[in-house]
Amino acid sequence: MIPGTVFLGINDTLVRRVLREGKVNEQLLLGLEFLGVGLLMAIPIFIFGVPELKPGFWVAALGTAGLNVFGQWAWYAAFRKEEASLISPLRLLTPPLVILTGYILLKETLTLGGVLGIMTTVLGLWMLVQGEAKTSSQRFMDILKKPGVLLGIGGAISFALSLPLDKKAVVTSSAPFMLLITGTVLGITSIIIALTRTRGRFELDFGKNWKFFLTILFVHGAGSYLTVSALNYALVAYAASVKRLWSFWAVLFSGKFLDEKNIGKKLLATIIMLAGIAVTLILG
Repeated sequence: MIPGTVFLGINDTLVRRVLREGKVNEQLLLGLEFLGVGLLMAIPIFIFGVPELKPGFWVAALGTAGLNVFGQWAWYAAFRKEEASLISPLRLLTPPLVILTGYILLKETLTLGGVLGIMTTVLGLWMLVQGEAKTSSQRFMDILKKPGVLLGIGGAISFALSLPLDKKAVVTSSAPFMLLITGTVLGITSIIIALTRTRGRFELDFGKNWKFFLTILFVHGAGSYLTVSALNYALVAYAASVKRLWSFWAVLFSGKFLDEKNIGKKLLATIIMLAGIAVTLILG
């Protein structure tokens, strides 16, 4: 999970770099990216064969793909509107919600220590938002009402619903096969929606940027494979908490390579959230 989050943090930074230039439709970009990841997973499937599919796989796989059509679009749209260092930490809202969805969908229950650790991550949200305020008089709710922030929160809610389905799809098949199916379905659906919304009018220059797009594909594929594989080894709520390291790397990399503002305050807020993850792992 940990090296997987590094790759996904890099991916957030690369996606933000593309989308802030405003030359690519965000839904088309995510469609091509996820379709590429799905097709990339066809390589190990071709080598090792299709795994045994246990009951419940198709419902879980198609369910998580459907939820992510909205969730991933909301996330990419948020990256277009706001800095990656503000949007990416909003993923830390997902673990507290997974306490509920993990119990409903997977019948997983947590210890009091685990709940305490997960809830600690929420404390960092206030500091994150305060770090974004330009003046001391700018209220907490004013930041939360930003369109990009609202989209990020909507995406976090969607991920809380889809993550238990991710785990079920993995344990009833394999990580590569799960990503092959969900990535292909999500990618094709998003591309169709993007083409419909733009009526086929969009800019996407692969000729000059093919190396950059291949880098995004490799980084996203590596991060997805590693983090999805990790779902085999932990309760979904705990896995969701560790996966939030993703936000730390995204804030760090966006400050370094995108010159985003208030990185010190955002890093402090993210570290407080990560302290909650440590509590979860130690006491959960």
